[in-house]
Amino acid sequence: MFSHRLMKNWLFLSPAGRVLVINGFTFNLGFYMLLPYLADHLQHDLGISGWYVGLIIGLRVLSQQGLFLVGGTLGDRLGYKQLILLGCAVRIAGFALLGIGESIPALILGAFLSGFAGALFTPSSQAYLASEYPEQRSRDKVFALQSLTSEAGMLLGPLVGLALIYVDFLWVGVFSSGIFAALLLIQWRYLPELASQQTDLSAASATNIVIPFWRQWARMLTHKAFMYFVLCSSVYHLLFHQLYIAIPHEVRNVTQDVSIITWVFATSSIMGVLMQMPISRFVEARLGTALGMGLGMSIMGMGYLWLTLSFSSLPALPFMLCAAFFSIGSMLVFPLLGAYVPKFCSAKELGSHYGLYSCIGGLYAFLGNISTGWLLSSTNVSHVWIWAGLACCGLLAGIFLFQQVNNHKSVTNLHSSN
Repeated sequence: MFSHRLMKNWLFLSPAGRVLVINGFTFNLGFYMLLPYLADHLQHDLGISGWYVGLIIGLRVLSQQGLFLVGGTLGDRLGYKQLILLGCAVRIAGFALLGIGESIPALILGAFLSGFAGALFTPSSQAYLASEYPEQRSRDKVFALQSLTSEAGMLLGPLVGLALIYVDFLWVGVFSSGIFAALLLIQWRYLPELASQQTDLSAASATNIVIPFWRQWARMLTHKAFMYFVLCSSVYHLLFHQLYIAIPHEVRNVTQDVSIITWVFATSSIMGVLMQMPISRFVEARLGTALGMGLGMSIMGMGYLWLTLSFSSLPALPFMLCAAFFSIGSMLVFPLLGAYVPKFCSAKELGSHYGLYSCIGGLYAFLGNISTGWLLSSTNVSHVWIWAGLACCGLLAGIFLFQQVNNHKSVTNLHSSN
């Protein structure tokens, strides 16, 4: 039954859609080979202090999602395929540096390059996919499929990384760089140019009508409905990126068994692979977009409350329960957030809007990583307050998202009836 549904979904995709959906797997395969173990490598293999670990991890997030607006705008103006290829090339260099680097300057450069690479290819990949599927139901489905393949990469990546880390972390960096080198060749050979975008770029070039980027950015920043959505939905990134710093730190605080980090990611990924499409169908049939977003964000945040518990005989159990709840929440909300962005803009500005959406998410994640890294290192702060704070962030963001999407839907329906 599962394989039959998977084949049916595969046939639903266009040739470009298939490449972009496979991208989700390959991006995460290379990414999660390295990132889950980076904080532990920096702190325990290289002896770097907790504050610097938070800075390096946070810089990778900030340089990626903080520069998404630049990458998205370049994608709108230069072409989505070109930015995807450039991003793969830059990440090859970044991951290689993170693998072989031992000094703080080298690691900071590696973190910046690996993050900036994501800023180049991620918004263009999302914008390309959204352009391929302009109808909302099809777009929801294809974003859910991309989420499924991303979860599969997230599952396999840490397992490959764990095998390599027992040899040397250097090989984790080298092998993950090789994954992106292969992906660069695949994109160059099999991803077609987006026909509609090429037409728009040619027409703009012929007529010399190109809106200055600062005007476009100002228009987005003053779009109240879009900015409210972005400010609420960006809490997803704050919650998600705690997996890279809070979970490894807490695992070391509770037990020395580093393999628990792998099982946290594996639990989340297995659930994502098996349950993403059924949950997406359930959202479409029973919950709707507004309630799906609200519940998803709330459940993600509440998942961290499991870390307030401890079981001496089963030290991994709170982490597994956290991963399970976190995964359910993510499966509910993540595809909906990505598919909802085009509601606020024209097809010609998708890259910029995806860029700003992820840019603000990067700022949330950066501040969250720095703050959590500092709080976890402090002996004066109970970790219970950290997990409770993350749970409150998720709950409030879920409530606000539910209200805004409901109101936006009501206004749209009113305009349609008039």
